[in-house]
This record gives sequence, structure tokens and C-alpha cells, in this order.
Amino acid sequence: MERKSGLLGLSLAVVSVLAMLITSSVALAQQQALDWARYNGVPGNWNWSPQTQIDKENVKFLEVKWVFPVPASPFTDSPFYGGGRAEGVIHTPLVYKGVVYFVTNWNGIFAVDAATGKTLWSRRIDPPKELIDLIVKPGSIPLSIDPDSALSGHYHQIHIYELGGRPYLLLVTNYYYLIALDPLTGDIKLNWPIFTPEYLAAVPGNRGLYDPSTPSFAIDTKRNIMIIGSSTSEAQSAGRGFFVGVDLKPWLEGRGQPQIIWRTFIIPPQDGSDPEWTLKSVDQMRGAWIWDGEKLINLKTLPPDQKRQLLYDDWGFARFVQRYPNEKVSYAGAGAGWGGAYAVDEDRGIAYVGTNQPAPDWNATFRPGPNLWSDSILALDVETGKLIWGVQTMPHDIWDYDCAWSVLLVKNAMIGGQRRDAVIKGCKNGVVYALDPDDGHLLWAFNSWDPAKSGGDPRYGIKPSKYVRFLNPLDPKDMNWRWQGEWTTGQEYEYIKNHGAFYQNPPGVGGIESDPAYDPQRNRLFVAVYNYPSAYTIQNVGPGTGWPAGRGLRGGTLPPAPINTTIYAIDVNTGRVVWNTFVDGVPYRGGLTTSNGLVFATFNDGTLRIYDADTGAELKRVIIGGPVLVQPSLATTADGKIRVLVPVSVPLSLWGPTTNLPGFVVALGLPDVIAERTVVQERTVVQTQVRTQVQTVVQTAVATQVVTQVQTQVREVEVIPAWVYAVAGVAVVAVIAAATIAARGRRR
Repeated sequence: MERKSGLLGLSLAVVSVLAMLITSSVALAQQQALDWARYNGVPGNWNWSPQTQIDKENVKFLEVKWVFPVPASPFTDSPFYGGGRAEGVIHTPLVYKGVVYFVTNWNGIFAVDAATGKTLWSRRIDPPKELIDLIVKPGSIPLSIDPDSALSGHYHQIHIYELGGRPYLLLVTNYYYLIALDPLTGDIKLNWPIFTPEYLAAVPGNRGLYDPSTPSFAIDTKRNIMIIGSSTSEAQSAGRGFFVGVDLKPWLEGRGQPQIIWRTFIIPPQDGSDPEWTLKSVDQMRGAWIWDGEKLINLKTLPPDQKRQLLYDDWGFARFVQRYPNEKVSYAGAGAGWGGAYAVDEDRGIAYVGTNQPAPDWNATFRPGPNLWSDSILALDVETGKLIWGVQTMPHDIWDYDCAWSVLLVKNAMIGGQRRDAVIKGCKNGVVYALDPDDGHLLWAFNSWDPAKSGGDPRYGIKPSKYVRFLNPLDPKDMNWRWQGEWTTGQEYEYIKNHGAFYQNPPGVGGIESDPAYDPQRNRLFVAVYNYPSAYTIQNVGPGTGWPAGRGLRGGTLPPAPINTTIYAIDVNTGRVVWNTFVDGVPYRGGLTTSNGLVFATFNDGTLRIYDADTGAELKRVIIGGPVLVQPSLATTADGKIRVLVPVSVPLSLWGPTTNLPGFVVALGLPDVIAERTVVQERTVVQTQVRTQVQTVVQTAVATQVVTQVQTQVREVEVIPAWVYAVAGVAVVAVIAAATIAARGRRR
């Protein structure tokens, strides 16, 4: 069902303006390769722009060009949009031919002029009525829909693909409809359900629920096949995860709707009918690897007896059914990786994807074994879905360290002293893996738990808490722990078993909760890792504990612990650290962007910080005025001027104030004429602490603390002027003083 609201009409005048933007031959010439049409910028998910307008010398002149206040959700009181997840924009905006595109968490799609921020068209994509009825009608929800997830959530990605000679703005909604729109007009060209409730209810071997939230997908434009996976609940209600290939040719050729042409499962049948599933999976793959904290173990070359001991009835489904013959659910499962974009090598015909953690997240009582292929990087044949290779990054995960966020594919890069391709992936365990794209073997790994091994500063990186460690997949004890810390004894064991609070670091949101960026000119990878010790208590799971709820963990109460971030520049040739920058007091979420010798980093304290890609020195800081949770995009306006697009939103309490306020999108650019400007420079000889609290109402209600600890240095700080907040409809209660807001981060 489609409806239009308020801004949603499309006038002839707007069509004319947009047509001029897109068809201008001058604009087309200037914008060649300077769009940001894919979520991560370019194919391969590099988060890189080849622009040359903004550089190290003039970046200090960046200024606000426009602010777009995101409209509030019209559904805040509706039962199928829950909590703090129905507002704002929490994905990197796209830019295509001078037009900016983004989608709100309440399914509102907007196209605005990159030069002015004026709305060109907007449209709301409402869930179909029959699906709404399933959610709001008591007792009618089938097992294939998780009522806890409902239809709220947030979008992590949208893409513009050119298919059949035409551009399409494509997104997969939170309720798994593939939407294709004409980017010129906003007209819907396809509105097709990928996974209907009936389809999910009939999944063979499934005894759990599927989570309609944050779908990830990619398209092979050579074969016109889309690859998308099923997300599952993270509780003991999790279903049997899988990926599918969707043939788009029937739709593109006008012969009908897209068709699912293959389905590949990532875990065994939950009904226990195939305890040999994991063994067969490994034997049929070209490469099957598992991480032990230091290296990848080749599962295919293990002695037969050892392989069988490790992999037979992995997940324990057969044992569970034998023990509980009357149970209709399995209390264990895993799905496709959420959030980050997948990579497709169209030359090889291979898609590279990530998978989620095993569920329930923290209590593994009913899921013994390594739990393949959760927490994994997988290579799938685009045309058949065949599993080509797999790398499991966290065997028998009892910390919620899934391998989400984007997969990078680099082509013809210098790695190990030779030109080759590579798949590069950072996972929530804090490790970055560089893998061979053909069989998955390890080229190098950067482990931020011990950065000194790769040339990093030993003071920084991830500081794992007491009960966080890499488990040895070849040790049967490690593959059967029920929860972290179960290996303790005496009073300590009893304390954890009886739901005592303890710190976990990295927390459940991981040590890498963001997309890295790749600079092909420097052959350098930029990645942010962080510490955020969080207090948890282990909870019971299994029959009699209240299925479908229950993730095996609850929040605990302990004194606050230090929070910080380290940004690393890694030489892709060697896997060695080139530089690292330490940022105290804030975690990092979302992603980095790199372009023309610059690294753009956004923080939930409301700042955009721009670093020198060669040295790590901070060159510029802009106070945006609200939590920024994803990487910015860089692309040109219709007349060829670069804009930096930054969305502000607060979807989760961990990353900002617990409000439902919708935020805004900011465009930064260089002045038309760069004149001399007086810049306040502050020289601080004595360590100082400055606390500034900014409280705003109406649009952002931002509440941030900026704690400064500056040693002798010179730093330039730019604050968005007060008129910006007026434009955005924001009343500034406490004014930010530019002279007193200085950097918490100190480059080491």
C-alpha cells in the first residue's frame, strides 16, 4: 500500500528542476565517478571518493551549506513502530547526479538538491495492510514474524544500481519488500515481497523466528542477481538462517516479478534431522577455516576423527530433540549478517557476505560446538548459491561478536609484495582479516587486542575484560562452555552463575561497530576500534524460561568504566600499523570515509573530525550539534561542487540521548571564494578540563559532554553557527563557545 503525505506531491516545476540537474551535459561531465551511488561509495565498499576539490590545505575552510530537518515520524503512536527506532536517518546518504537520497526509519524516502537542500520529491512506503493486521491482531502472529521486532528498526543501506541501462534507487524495507524507484521522479517501479510470512513459515528445518529489521543486500549487475539473507531473532527464538539469490531479469525484461532461484542455509536443520550437516558443508567447500585467536585453522585438513568430534551434531540440535522430544523450538539459531553491505566480484561471480552471532547471544547451554557458520565471512556462488569458502571468526561465541558491517573487496592491490585481489573484513571481535578471494586463506590479520604485534601503540586498541577471550576450537571444553566465566571456580563461579554483574569489553555491540575505509592511492585501510566496558548478568535460557524472549543476558549495574576509541591506518601490503590516533571519552559507531589524503570520522559526541591520511594528525573539527552515527558521503552538486553529507540521528540509547527526535542532515562544502579568515587558535600549556553541555529542544534535544584534556598543541575548532540551528528548527538552550571546545582526542 502506498500513500503520500505533506511534502509528497511532485510538481511540474520540481520535475523540471530535477531534469535539468540530471540531463545537463556540463553536470554529467563534471560528475563522472564523483557520485556516491552505492552505500559505501564505490563497488567494493571502500568508503572512498576520488574527488580532489577538498584537500589538506583547504579543508579548514569547510562550512555549512544547508541543513535538512528530518520530518518526525507520523507513526509514533502506532503499535507496529516501537521504541526509539522509528525516527531519523541512520544510513549514509546517497548522491547521484547532483541529488541526495536517504530513507528515514519510518520508511520515508527523500530526494533533495545537493546544492540547496531543497526537497525535489519524497514518498512514504507504508507496510501492506495485511502485514500490519498480522502484527496488531492478538494471537495471529505466525512463527515467521518476531513480535519483538515488529516493523520498526533502522535502515543501514540503500543503493542506486544501473540495471538494464536504467538507474534505480533500491532498498529492502524492514518488512522485506524490495522497492525500486525511479530516482528522477520517485515513481515506484517495483514493490515485491521477498520473504512473505508464508514463505518463512515453510522454511525446511526451521523452528524459530525471523527478524524483519536492517536487511543487507547486494546485486551482481552483470548477472542481474540480488543476494540477500534472512535476519533472525537474537533470542532463543532465533530461526534457521539462510541466503537467497533473486533473479531480477524477469522484472527487468517485463516478463513478471523477480524470482528466488536458490537458497543456501548457514546452519543445520533445527529439528535435528541432519547431525552430519556441518561435516558435509565443510567437505563440500573449497576452503573452510576457523579462528583460534592467532591463526586460521584449516578444517578440511583435520584428521577425520578430530574433525568428526568437532563438527558432528554441531549446534546440538539432534541431542536437544532427543532430550526434549515434545519441544517445537530449538532454543538456538543464527541468521545473515545485518547492517553492512555485501561485496560482489562480478568477474568471479562470487558474493562475499557476513553472518550474525549464534543465538541466544550469551548463554550457550543449548548450542554446543563451534556453531558454524555463525560469526563468519562466506563466499557464495552468485548463480547457484553454493558455499565456496567460509571463515568463522568467533567459534562458540558467548559474547555477541557477530561479523556484521561491510565486506571490502580490493582488486589488483599490492599485498604481500605482489599484485592480487583480497577480501578485507573487520568483525565485532576487534580483528581485521585480509583473505584470499578464491579459497579464504589468511593473507594477514590485525588484532586490535594486541596492536603492538602489528606495529601499533601498545597503550591503545581493545583492552578485553576478564571473561573475554578467544576460544580454541580444537579444545572440547572451549566448545562447550555455557557462558563466559564458567571456567572459573569457587565463589567467583557461583557469583556469575547466580546472575552477578560483571564487565564485558568489548560489549555486545562489539569492538568494531563500523565500516572501515580503503584508500587505493595509498593502499591503506582505516579502521576504528573502541572500548566500552558494559555491565551484564547471565540469565537462564531453555524450556520453561519464557520463549520466545530471552537472550541469556541482562544489563547489570557497576561503576562507569573508561570509554575510548583508536583509529588505525593499516598498510594493506603488510597488515602493519602506519599510525594510530587515540580519542578519549567516546566510542565509535558507523564508519570512516577517506578521500584525497583525508579521513573523515564522525562521533556520537556531535563532532566530525578530519584527519591527515598520511600522519593521523587532526586537521579540522566541526561541531555538528547531534550524535553522528554513520560515515559521511562525498559527492558533487549538479554544478560540480563537492558536498560532505552528514546525517544526525539517535536510534539506540547506547549511542546518544534516549529520544525519538528525528535529527537532520547537514551538507558541508568549501566557500565559493575562499577568503582569508580569522581562526581562533588556542594554545594550552597546562592540562585543562572543559565541560560543555549543549541542550537543544524540538529537533535534536542533544545532551553531550565534551571533556577536554589538551597538552601543548595548536588546534582549530569550527562550530556550526547559531543560524544553522534556527534553520533546522532547533532552539539552542546552551550556546557552544568555540574557544572552549577543544579536542579530547590526542594523536599518539
